[in-house]
Amino acid sequence: MQYWAAVVDDDPSNLKAAEKILSLQGYKVSCLDSGEQLLEFIKDSTPDVILLDLHMEGIDGFETLSRLQQHKRSREIPVIFLTADDDSDTETKALVAGARDFVTKPITASVLIMRVKNTIDLMRLQKDLKREVTEKTEEILAEHKKFESLSLQIVQTLAGTIDAKDNYTRGHSGRVAEYAREIAKRAGYSEKQLEDIYMMGLLHDVGKIGVSDTVINKPSRLTEEEFEMIKTHPEVGYEILKNITEMPKLAIGARWHHERYDGTGYPDGLAGKNIPEEARIIAVADAYDAMSSRRSYHEIFAQKYIISELEKGKGTQFDPYFANIMLSIIDEDKDYTLRENTEDIRIEEGVPVFDNSDESKFNFLNMLEVGGLNTAIGLRYCMNDVDFYAEMLDEFVTGSTDRIEKLDSSRIAGDCGSYNVYVHSLKSASKTIGAERLSDSAKALEDAAKEGRLDYIDEHHDELIALLRSTVGGILMATGLNRQ
Repeated sequence: MQYWAAVVDDDPSNLKAAEKILSLQGYKVSCLDSGEQLLEFIKDSTPDVILLDLHMEGIDGFETLSRLQQHKRSREIPVIFLTADDDSDTETKALVAGARDFVTKPITASVLIMRVKNTIDLMRLQKDLKREVTEKTEEILAEHKKFESLSLQIVQTLAGTIDAKDNYTRGHSGRVAEYAREIAKRAGYSEKQLEDIYMMGLLHDVGKIGVSDTVINKPSRLTEEEFEMIKTHPEVGYEILKNITEMPKLAIGARWHHERYDGTGYPDGLAGKNIPEEARIIAVADAYDAMSSRRSYHEIFAQKYIISELEKGKGTQFDPYFANIMLSIIDEDKDYTLRENTEDIRIEEGVPVFDNSDESKFNFLNMLEVGGLNTAIGLRYCMNDVDFYAEMLDEFVTGSTDRIEKLDSSRIAGDCGSYNVYVHSLKSASKTIGAERLSDSAKALEDAAKEGRLDYIDEHHDELIALLRSTVGGILMATGLNRQ
């Protein structure tokens, strides 16, 4: 199936980059250059995902998204914001406004592809989940035994999709399910009860479908607003699972696995035995796996530390009975095998795909370096494809005259708002091709425009334009020599 992406950006080079990257992955791509054009486009078209620039002439990304959300059909299309802003406030504001995810510019091909694919997959999964379960439920009535095997496969597939949202929690749901089943087994649960809690463990984090990848994978401390987003996942999971009447207990683990034994957990602040027993078991299993596997903010903890944390949490965070069972399991695990298998984790390293023995390409890149470009950065944003990089450089050169005219006119008019839009675009485009000095200079002027500091703009504008012309000249020189 071919997916359809609408890309909205008033910078031609950004449109070209996104179109190239997504087209190579088989996506149908529609390029639009304004929020107004998108709103007209969306009246008769329904793409699978919208990539929306924040800073544009006319209505900006926030206003465009607000208008999209006023209509049921367009509200259901997931939106990924694109911006060269590097502050967390913009990111948080975008996610709170209803964006499904957030991609920074210059666009990194691997990140864009992952974010778009995950967003489309997760949205379709969320929309189709109820229908799929209904269809499978009908199969139960006709062929119960066959359905049991099939339903487990569906749940396992869904659990894997949830885990894939987090770069550091592959296999988390499966491990939590295994640990929960072992705790329940030692607590005397029947075979049917063990099957139930295993399924509940697999889907305890299903609500993370509704949380942005950007927040889930953030390596630094979450802001208060971002933590509130994370805290919505138990209720979202509950809403997804509560109507599956054939497996009524599935929703229990999803809603209450973050409740604490002392009543200070969320979302309902339940305490002690008022927390469903299965959720108390999953809470212990979930905490154990969080400590015995990698996260964006920590590596795997030592067994002694995990034991001390479980001991400390008995009666406050955890049900003492089930915490003691987990401690006995750990005590038997002398070789510390109950943890994430880090040997299965692959960290992909970027490697050049061009051969330095190819003299023309080597000379081309070398001349670009002489002209002041960091070609390593440019190639990274162009998937290490020298031909693609050359196309982006050509796009940058072609659009440079228009950039200069817009920057000059908005500066003369004293229009900080328009100047901010144009210099923001230049910042992103120049970073994409590896023009670091130009990008840094544009960022300084962007900050000044945001603050309305016309004096700074007047003082440094000519330097920016001179640097832009110099960068274009360096590219033309390298391109010219390469074509001789």
